[in-house]
Amino acid sequence: RLLPVEPGIRTLLMGFPDVIAASVTVSEVIASGHVPAALEMMDQRMTIAVENWLRAGLPVDAGAVLLAEVTGEEEGVVSQADVIASIARANGATSIEIAEDPEHRALLWKGRKSAFGAIAQLAPDYYLHDAVVPRTRLVETMKAVYEIGDRHGLTMLNVFHAGDGNL
Repeated sequence: RLLPVEPGIRTLLMGFPDVIAASVTVSEVIASGHVPAALEMMDQRMTIAVENWLRAGLPVDAGAVLLAEVTGEEEGVVSQADVIASIARANGATSIEIAEDPEHRALLWKGRKSAFGAIAQLAPDYYLHDAVVPRTRLVETMKAVYEIGDRHGLTMLNVFHAGDGNL
């Protein structure tokens, strides 16, 4: 299906103290009735791996980052970006950055899209899990994922489409 190019785009990179704060933000953004064109999450281990490999400008001190993109008419895009940023602040965002130009936006997306290449720099083999999780269960799912990994001594890096329930 072909769609017209949207006239307005805002890409936000938000840092959080931990994955739970970022997960709560995802749930609250969707609950607010705003469904961004993209809402992606990376945990700190993944962000560090990407930065060590690519230098995309991701905040490696953040426990998790969200990359959100809204598209549409310019006025609506500005409003949606403001709502998302407000929700992020309310959930303890440590940084909020809006891509300044198309090149900056492309670099942020290159960081996200390079996640699996970054993992390959850490280990010759890795096991990828892809699951669908109801967005309303994201917080408890992420808590369980880290508890299981810790219990079994697994090194885990998480990157996923947080806004559509694909984890």
